[in-house]
Amino acid sequence: MMAGRGNGSWQMTSLHVDGKGAAGCRTYPARTPIFEVTADKATVTVTIPADRLDASAVMFARELAQAAQSFAIEVERMWRGLSPIKAGERNGTA
Repeated sequence: MMAGRGNGSWQMTSLHVDGKGAAGCRTYPARTPIFEVTADKATVTVTIPADRLDASAVMFARELAQAAQSFAIEVERMWRGLSPIKAGERNGTA
């Protein structure tokens, strides 16, 4: 779920990734982790400032992980030529 833009800064970026893209999570002992997606010569990083770590930051990180999992499922489904998943079937609400 994408947060509203509100009054803060915002940007929309598209990163077209082929099979040579990479994704990873860099962790450090004394700072917040960095989630990274790289394609060709472009890299997008996502991090949360240490002074902003709270329940909403945890919820965002979990939503990010869930969205990445859904993305992977859909890419594999299309690659295998499988039928589309109906709305609600993936999360068990159908």
